[in-house]
This record gives sequence, C-alpha cells and structure tokens, in this order.
Amino acid sequence: MSELSAESGQAGVKNRLQGDLKIMPVSDLLAWMGTRGQSGTLLLVNDSVQKKLALHEGLLAGLSSNRKEESYEHILTGAGFIGREQLAEARRQSWERRMPLVRYLVETQLLDQASLRKLQTFRLLRALADVLRWQGGFFTFEGAAPETTRGHLLRLPIGEALDRARHLNQEAIEQQHKIHESLFQAISQRIMSGDFNMPPMPKTLGQIQEVINSPDGSAHDVLKIVMADQVLTSKILKVVNSSFYSLANPVTSVQHAIVMVGFNVLLGIVTTTSLAQGSNQNREEVVQLMRHSFKCAYVAKKLAANLGADEEIAFVCGLLHDIGKIILYDLLSEYEIIDSARKNLIANYHIQAGVLLAAKWNLPEVVIDAIESHHEPDRLTERDQVTAIVYLSDRLVNDGHLPKLDQSILGAGMNNIDFQGIAEELQQVETFVDTIF
Repeated sequence: MSELSAESGQAGVKNRLQGDLKIMPVSDLLAWMGTRGQSGTLLLVNDSVQKKLALHEGLLAGLSSNRKEESYEHILTGAGFIGREQLAEARRQSWERRMPLVRYLVETQLLDQASLRKLQTFRLLRALADVLRWQGGFFTFEGAAPETTRGHLLRLPIGEALDRARHLNQEAIEQQHKIHESLFQAISQRIMSGDFNMPPMPKTLGQIQEVINSPDGSAHDVLKIVMADQVLTSKILKVVNSSFYSLANPVTSVQHAIVMVGFNVLLGIVTTTSLAQGSNQNREEVVQLMRHSFKCAYVAKKLAANLGADEEIAFVCGLLHDIGKIILYDLLSEYEIIDSARKNLIANYHIQAGVLLAAKWNLPEVVIDAIESHHEPDRLTERDQVTAIVYLSDRLVNDGHLPKLDQSILGAGMNNIDFQGIAEELQQVETFVDTIF
C-alpha cells in the first residue's frame, strides 16, 4: 500500500488507503480488510473498468460496476433469472415509476428474496473473479460508513468470496481447455485430410519452371520473366551481393545475378518471396520465419561446400524446409485458439502442410524430402545427405550449437567444418536478411 492517511470529518475519523494492485493484489488487500473487520467502499480501477465493493464489518455487502457483463440486466437474462421479454416489460414499467429495476422486480414479486440474494451473490462473485485476473490497476479505500447498500441482502465473508471466485476462474479455464481441445482435434483432422485451401502457384514461379523444363527454354527467357518482376529482381540482387556469396565487387546486372545464383536458387527465392507476399495474416510472424529460413539456407550452403554436396540444392532446401508454417499461419487465423494450442498445431503439422504445398507447386523431390524429414535425423541414411545438412542447419540456427548425428551420414568431412566460425558469420547474415524483409 502506497499511502495510509487519517482524516478528520464530521462523522469522525476516516481512513483512506490507496495503492497499486501490482504491489498489493486484490486477494491480499481484501483478506487484510476482512481480518480487520473493515467497513467502507473499495474502488478498483483497471484502464476503463471501475468497480466499487461495499464492505460492512469485514463482509462484502454490495457492488457497483461499469462493466456491461456485470450489470443486473445482463445477468438477469444470461443467468436465467428472468426471460428477455419479461425483463423488457419490467424495465419499461420501472422507468415509468421512476424506480430502480431490481427494486421493481422485488416489489412486483417477479424476483423473490431468495432469488435476489442469489442474484447479488452471483453478480459479486463474477465481478470478483474478473478482478482476480487483473494484471494491474490501482485501488482507493474510503474507510467509513460504506456507500448505501439498501436493497442488498448480501453479507458475504471475504475468505469464502475469494475461494468461490477462484473456483469460478478455474471452472472457466477448464471449460476453455475443453473447447480448445475439441477445436484442436477438429483443426488437426482438417490438416491431416488436406481440407484447407492451398495458395495457387505464383505466375512467375510457373513461368520459370516451364522455361527451365522446356527443351526450347533459354536463360534469356528466364531473364525476361525475372525482369518483369521488380520485387523479385531486387531480392535476387540483394542475395548475390550479400555475405552469401562474398563477392569482391557488387553485381548490378540481373543476368549476371541469375548466373551467380543458378536456377535452383532462383526458384527458391521466387517461392519464398511469393509466399511472404501472399500471406496477409500474421505479417510479423512470416517475416521472422523468412529470416530464419535464409539463415538456414546460408548454413546449409556452407556445410554443403565442405561436404562436397550440391551447394545450390542445399541452399534451396534450407530456404524452403519450413514453408508449411506459412500455410498454417493463414489457416489458423480463421480460429480463436489459445497460444499454446496454436504453437502445438504449427509444430505438429507444418511438415504435412509443407509437403502438400511443395507437391502442388511441383517443387523438386529433394526439396520435398527435406521438408518431410528435417525433424527426423534417426530416419536419415547416406542417401539423405542434403536433408541431414538441413537438419543440422536448422538446429545450429535455432540452438546455437549442433546436435549429435551419425557421422556415416555425412562422412569424414564433418571433422573439417569450422562450426564456431559459421555461427559467428550468422551475425552478418542476420544483418543482411533484415534488409530483405
């Protein structure tokens, strides 16, 4: 409590307390007042929400609140005390008689004494449960005769009220978990069955694939397609002139850039750029994923160079290994689910979503293999060299160190890799990646 003062007035001595609810939580504050048999009015404020609790000799005796959900009218219908039509008529009649609604209900016997007591208790406990969930706010307590509690039959011990309010919160949490568990299962089933919209293959990607796979296609045809896309052109030039290639002189020619990166890397950049641009939901999350993917691509390229593997292919697989997450970001934006459930769905099913997307967009088989198995090192064999490289790259970027992996999968070249040096170089790569997205 930040302040305790005594003031003199006509009614005698009046104590006034005020403080921060982060320092003195509501539960501790009320317990302190209950043990001392305090009487007065406790004002609780959190942002725009204001509530007043009336205390009488350490007992809770009344409530006023500006939250709609805690109004008498809202609770009367929501909790089943009275029907909506009956309440509307009672509201009209009480207004004509200039009488408080609850008093009118009691005097016209639409609400008996037992129901009124139950209503007041339910309303106060609901308000108290809400306050117990607050993460901040402040309080003021005027220790004197409380604000009028006329019409209130309530005299609820504070300890009992706190226990019952906590129970209400626990019930709400359990109910929420049941709802989310059911929703989690429904979404899981939807993903497993492929029952969601996959984005169409980007026009630029389809055109480049068509040229590359055509016996009549040429590098000049690819150049024309790329130069028609200014965003893609910019990203290709940024990649070539970055620490990925460590060139002595900057490349300004798109044609030279395409020769430098190769067709496979070009397809990888087109794919990631298209996905990032096409995802309007969770933009910041997509940007973070793209940055992670480019760092993995850098490490994969470095490892491949030391192990005699195809650097282009390793780069692309590192770049695309998590593309299924972007699909799930968009899918899960359709639902209101708790953060832990959302993270579990993404962790459990991004591989399946990625494989489905890669197959639909006709990405190379080696890319599909890397997407499907980059979290399962125990299944990898010597034929899965690129996937093993992606697995190591992902772990190095995420964890800052490498896990143990069967040396036979990647060969003796593993002994000659300067992993500490690669980890240090990632700081430069991160600076570059920040300029792309």
